[in-house]
Amino acid sequence: MRDCDINAMLVERESVLIREYDAALDMAGFDSRDIVLDIATGSGRMLQQLLNRGYTVISGDIDKEALDRAKERLGDLGNKPKFMLFDAHSLPFDDNSINAITLANAIHEIKDPCGVLDEIVRVLSDDGKLLVVEFNSLGFEMMELHHKMQGRGKHPEGEMAAEDIENYLRKSFKSVKTSEFSITHAWVAFGKGGGKQ
Repeated sequence: MRDCDINAMLVERESVLIREYDAALDMAGFDSRDIVLDIATGSGRMLQQLLNRGYTVISGDIDKEALDRAKERLGDLGNKPKFMLFDAHSLPFDDNSINAITLANAIHEIKDPCGVLDEIVRVLSDDGKLLVVEFNSLGFEMMELHHKMQGRGKHPEGEMAAEDIENYLRKSFKSVKTSEFSITHAWVAFGKGGGKQ
């Protein structure tokens, strides 16, 4: 692949991610009255799409600099979400207290992702919905190229493959909807309490 092709692909990545996050949010169909907890906000792409749709959002990350970058990305919307610094392995919320949660392109960055998913299940209400988005193989390939072009180390692919994420969700929820887009997978899980084994 020529450098100009790689550059064009990386420029396109941002708009593709935004389109795919929007499609994933359409799948989730969160209630407009719900407060959405965006876990591992990172640079804030999913957060921005949630705010653009008018949701009230709690945005959390373990990295204060990531939250600062997300706030900067939001511009005029930067005062809308409640920003919280927390470790997703120990969420500062009561059991069954959150109705809508997003976790976008973060599982591959997390050590002990099952521990984080267990915490999400703990705080999610019985009738709540969880939206998980994660890169597929093409998405990881694009991220690897991005890192290479920036002179950074290898981009992590994480401890859980897409199949592992789906298996976890199907064991923890009664219903899981899934879709694969061009560079991401998306899962919407609801009906806490275990599904088909």
